[in-house]
Amino acid sequence: MKQILSIIILSILFIACGNQKTENAAASDTNAAGNGTLTIDFQAIIGDTNNSVISSNSYLKVTGTYGDIDGKIDATTAASVPTRTPDLLNKYRSTDNNVLNNRMEVSMGQFLLFGTANAARYIDDGMSGSGIAQRTVEGKTGPKVTGTGITKGDDGVITIRFVHAGGKTVDPYVFEMKSDANGIFKIGGGTENFKRSEAVVTNDFDFNTDAASLIVDKAKEGAPYWKGDLQATFENNIIKITGTLTETK
Repeated sequence: MKQILSIIILSILFIACGNQKTENAAASDTNAAGNGTLTIDFQAIIGDTNNSVISSNSYLKVTGTYGDIDGKIDATTAASVPTRTPDLLNKYRSTDNNVLNNRMEVSMGQFLLFGTANAARYIDDGMSGSGIAQRTVEGKTGPKVTGTGITKGDDGVITIRFVHAGGKTVDPYVFEMKSDANGIFKIGGGTENFKRSEAVVTNDFDFNTDAASLIVDKAKEGAPYWKGDLQATFENNIIKITGTLTETK
């Protein structure tokens, strides 16, 4: 009788321990699956409008929970490879592929696409080295934006100023990003280091005099967002941005 009782007790303990391990494992899996990761390796050459040079020096590599990207432009066709790279990045930039539900600073999400952009976009968006961005589509010319480009101050702060107008529109949004003194862009902090125009710009804009009109650029309130540090360097007209972000809900 004692032997039977011992067997029963051991069986109960075994089942209880087994259930505990299963529950703990399930909880661990849930935690692991709940927060995505996004690792970025980006590089772009600034101030050059030769597609062969851009192709050799610019790229966007992403690894993460929602798919990987290994993108650049084709020197011959000037098309991004793989095609529709913005759509691939949108899985990280926004919820439900809706740019209004942005999950990171719109400015950073747009800037990363210079890794797979051709010379035409560099010119239109203010990264050609001229310090001016202005777009013409089907005979219509948009406003002139002055003061675009990338600078690195004596204090180590990297400042990026550019614009972007999608599709066939010529009126752009205006963006400004600033790193800290160590070249770090802090994503998800909601700080004034990331700014953008509240609406498209329809009149000429000068960063040197009009930047005060920009608003803080941050992820949409209530949406899951990315958080972490991206390390940037800017030397010899090459901007590099690397780092891993964590999804925060």
